[in-house]
Amino acid sequence: MPRKVRGIEGTMSKEEIKRPDVAEATLQGPNGMIPFQLFKTDVCFQVANDIFAGTTYPNVPFVSGVKTVLDIGANVGAAAVYLATSYPDARIYAFEPGSDALSLLKKNVAPLRNVTVFPFGLYFHDAVLSLFHGKNDSVESSVCASTRTEYESEPIRLVDASRILYELGIQKVDVLKIDTEGCEVPILQSLSKWLPDVKVLYVEYHSERDRRRIDDLLAETHVLWRGQIKFAYRGEFCYLKRDLVPDESEIHTCEILLNVE
Repeated sequence: MPRKVRGIEGTMSKEEIKRPDVAEATLQGPNGMIPFQLFKTDVCFQVANDIFAGTTYPNVPFVSGVKTVLDIGANVGAAAVYLATSYPDARIYAFEPGSDALSLLKKNVAPLRNVTVFPFGLYFHDAVLSLFHGKNDSVESSVCASTRTEYESEPIRLVDASRILYELGIQKVDVLKIDTEGCEVPILQSLSKWLPDVKVLYVEYHSERDRRRIDDLLAETHVLWRGQIKFAYRGEFCYLKRDLVPDESEIHTCEILLNVE
């Protein structure tokens, strides 16, 4: 039986697709069906399911004028495709250092003219680090060894986030998505000059310490708009620029403040 995912219909083919652990799928894009490839793991299908269903990165319909989107930690490209079709007039910059994920990322975004792929990751300085492969899927690969990673690793190139944005001439980022399995905080710090103007920011955290640090970094300029917590140490948040919050939103109508004299 074909394995189906909301937004994706794919068959776990027994035939090799260059690599034996890859499955073919199709995605309904704005101009027709888009071929899509995923690793043949339950984790990869679940991640794709949540992304294309709008669960992981919920759409903020009243945000307009999106021209520049950064996808940092693009993996196989599910988020890049989702963001590219959500913002067809925007330029999406997708960064992915892992070799296996990068190979599928390039194939998956090939039909999309508004996506540019960079074969390296971002960090707070230039570095070459070991990327420990995820036990269940490439989405769990990290420069931080953990119970979710294998002993096997590969060297990856990381580039100073602020420097690459200067080199690309990016003066403003409208939508920022970061899922880098533990490197989110230093990347956000490197992008401090751009953060105040980010309209929508999607970020995953991987420790309680990082969750608090991320909230501190964004406290003055952004509101926590949506989110889901999977465990005490892992969750996904959507932050919205404060001046974009509608007056009639729940932020204003449901806020309860106790005045203690």
